[in-house]
Amino acid sequence: MQKHGHYHIEVIGNILISRFYGAWNYEQTKAYQEQVKLEAADIISSPWARIVDLSQWEGGGEETIAPLLMLQKWSEQHNCQFVIFVNPPLVPAFMLEKYGDPYGDYKVVDSIAEAISWAKSCLAK
Repeated sequence: MQKHGHYHIEVIGNILISRFYGAWNYEQTKAYQEQVKLEAADIISSPWARIVDLSQWEGGGEETIAPLLMLQKWSEQHNCQFVIFVNPPLVPAFMLEKYGDPYGDYKVVDSIAEAISWAKSCLAK
């Protein structure tokens, strides 16, 4: 099946920033999961953080949950200290509320700048 939706990933220091766009299906979620692992390869030996910008994301079906939860488990096993979500619209906010337990004490903020600032201060401790 063809991937639906897209994403952009960048690494700034010890912070991996993902931006989600459109509605996702399983294939896109699996591709994202694998790409995060590749992009994070250079930072996983030390404490790091993930920022996930959901402001342009339309969510995904039930099939997208398992790969995202597996990615969170992998992240925790590879020194990821926390996840910060940026401005989730209604559907992603509902998904986060319903399936967010594996993310532990995740934080929700209004902007990428706020997320980066918070992550840097927490990782510096």
